[in-house]
Amino acid sequence: MRLFKSSEYAIRCLVYMAADPDELCPVKRLAAELDIPFKFLGRLMGRLREAGFVESVRGKNGGYRIAKPLQEIRMEQIVDTVEGLETYDRCILGFERCDEKNPCPMHEFWTGPKESIQQMMADVTLADMVKSKGKKLS
Repeated sequence: MRLFKSSEYAIRCLVYMAADPDELCPVKRLAAELDIPFKFLGRLMGRLREAGFVESVRGKNGGYRIAKPLQEIRMEQIVDTVEGLETYDRCILGFERCDEKNPCPMHEFWTGPKESIQQMMADVTLADMVKSKGKKLS
């Protein structure tokens, strides 16, 4: 199971900016540093701004910066903003109806890991990601 590119990019950007939350980061620099397509990143940053994760400053020396305390931004919120959480609650085999009464062949094996992934996304904050030993962003 993988995140969609939009969530991968959003998390990369937020972690990068969170390293110095008061600094303005122009989209051009984010795109170059994080190897993210510039046009896509512009739209993505707009969504992150609308959700209140970042604020934008216009002008020659403008850019984006983190708008809330890092511990208040959860992975679950980021993913929900850019792609929605429905994907992480669906049947691993893609069946529309899959539950205890109508299980797919993988239901009993997928339920535990799915719940663990959902819990991890609810628990992990941007502050946690910044403190993580993993520093690779591009």
